[in-house]
Amino acid sequence: MKGIFLVVQLGFSIMVFLFLAAVNWYQGSELVSDRFDWNYTAKLSKLLNGIDAVSSPKQISQLDFFIYSAKHYPVMSALIIISFLYVLAALFLLIYSVKCNKQKIHLDC
Repeated sequence: MKGIFLVVQLGFSIMVFLFLAAVNWYQGSELVSDRFDWNYTAKLSKLLNGIDAVSSPKQISQLDFFIYSAKHYPVMSALIIISFLYVLAALFLLIYSVKCNKQKIHLDC
């Protein structure tokens, strides 16, 4: 019964993480229309494209959307980090639970 509870918790936490990632990505897409922030926020685009300054929206990396979202919407970014840590904790607990159950079975034999 404990294993089922952990699987449900893991599934729910993954869904929350994916929802928050979509929200952050959507909020960060505002970077395309904010030309002023291109040189200050689109750091990964400069690094990946090997350019000194971003000159068009097509040069902006999708990862820079998350940076923009973290800069302008820190609460949502904090929530996605917390949900990611919760996914990791739920996954660790599930793996640990399965490992302990296998050891108990081997001890009983």
